[in-house]
Amino acid sequence: MKFYVSLLISFFVSLSAFAGQPFSNLDSFKNSLGFTKYYEQANKGRRLRIAVLDKGFFGYQEEIGRTLPQNTRYFAGPLQPPPPIPTPTSTQENDESRGDHGLKMAQILIGLLTDDLQAEQWEPELILYNTFGYTNLKASIDDMIANKVDLVLYSEVWEYGGNFDGTGFINAQINRATSEGIIWVNAAGNFALTTYNSRIKTLKDDWVQLPDQNNALELKCEGTGRTKCPVKIVLSWNDFKNDVDKGTNKDLDLALTDDLLNIIQTSSLTQTTEDADQPGFSKYPREIIQAELKPGTYYIRVKNRSKNFRDRDVLRITADGANLTMRSHSQDETLLNPADNSTVITVGASDSDRSSSSRRLGKPDIFAPSSLITEDGDEYRGSSNSAAIVAAGLALLKSNKPRWTRKDLLEAVLSNRQQDWNQRGLSLNVLAFGPTGPGCFMQAQLNPLPQNIVDVLSRGGVPVMTTASVRIMVPYDPVTLSPYLRRAYINDMIVALPQGGYGIFPRYAYVPPGAVEIFQRPYEAGLCYPTNGGTSGRKHFLLP
Repeated sequence: MKFYVSLLISFFVSLSAFAGQPFSNLDSFKNSLGFTKYYEQANKGRRLRIAVLDKGFFGYQEEIGRTLPQNTRYFAGPLQPPPPIPTPTSTQENDESRGDHGLKMAQILIGLLTDDLQAEQWEPELILYNTFGYTNLKASIDDMIANKVDLVLYSEVWEYGGNFDGTGFINAQINRATSEGIIWVNAAGNFALTTYNSRIKTLKDDWVQLPDQNNALELKCEGTGRTKCPVKIVLSWNDFKNDVDKGTNKDLDLALTDDLLNIIQTSSLTQTTEDADQPGFSKYPREIIQAELKPGTYYIRVKNRSKNFRDRDVLRITADGANLTMRSHSQDETLLNPADNSTVITVGASDSDRSSSSRRLGKPDIFAPSSLITEDGDEYRGSSNSAAIVAAGLALLKSNKPRWTRKDLLEAVLSNRQQDWNQRGLSLNVLAFGPTGPGCFMQAQLNPLPQNIVDVLSRGGVPVMTTASVRIMVPYDPVTLSPYLRRAYINDMIVALPQGGYGIFPRYAYVPPGAVEIFQRPYEAGLCYPTNGGTSGRKHFLLP
């Protein structure tokens, strides 16, 4: 049986074909994250076999020998994806119109691993796997095991198929690969602001309790004028089995209404453990609504059809699309599968508040910057890019030491990198500015990301709002960022200079336009949202 299952792409990068390298700032990551020193070194191990899994590799043939290795091959799988739509480049975060997300992930990985194909000793055998749907995912894993793939990059997450704890039929397939010693690098996904989790408590007329007015979950389209919000809403609950053929007898329905509770669309499949081939039936505990919304306020509602849920049962609602806000989104538990799998290396974006996480599971395992800029000046960021960056670094280490395991690789890139945010620097009275949050510093979102702060962000820095301006807070004395920095006075400012590098200025001196001060977490106040802004021990990627 073939399963036509839609995969969510994390921060989809939809770009037109480029002559030469597709990203203008990849070299900054080579320098700041420690790649450069490896390009002149010999490979003491062997060349790897690396797999990139995705459902979009549009244009890859033209890039073989240019941005991809000559030995690159494509695994189509038994199920072909729909043809890409040749639309102009889009700036939407999850735009799937062209289908070249996988190609861009492969280009990031190869560009960093091989110094744009110049460091030939690190050049891997590259396999691009079409993973459109469950059937292709399973077939890809079969082929990877048979061909002894060393490392996998999967910059996608599934909106359903798991139970929010690393189990379910998607993770069962990933476990087959990791149990064979394959290093699996997975993007965390970008649902931190549009995910809601709750127990299934049923109220009057079988409606399930949700947190906002009208016993619903509020969703806003923040578009203006004629701008609409394409949205995909997925309801799932924790009754997925590890065997894809086993169904569920627990049944919820999903409804989307306007602000007057007029129903816009519903999804009311009948969940079953029997034959689900007939229309209107499904073995999967999930409902999906796809719509195009005008600017305004909407409500998501859930109805209990089967009335057989227990106290331990939970549901999850995710909304995917641009210009959407979910007021009552959950904090800290927004990781979709297979990013929640304990056997994979899960990578989050250190420069995006949308990057998903799970406090309970202690994931992501690694944070990395993600801001990539095209030659046209467009910026794209999110956990997809971060995962590709980390996969390149892990591939360098694994190629040099082929016997290294997941544990070995994590220890290498995180050794002495975990920062203690409880260490405290100067008083706010000495710094002459304060936080804008309630006794704490709110994380600032910088879009586009200034290139002069990429290095300090990769070293654990967090952009924060202060009463003076946006600054970068770090969990250590910033004078250690450069061996050439020396303070004359205790309150001298360490700044990231607009042309790159670091400088030091007296506290009240004039600083060049574009310079950004970097300061240690002060005595009185830390970060307001430690899981999104850096926790005690937040794990930032840096090659040893």
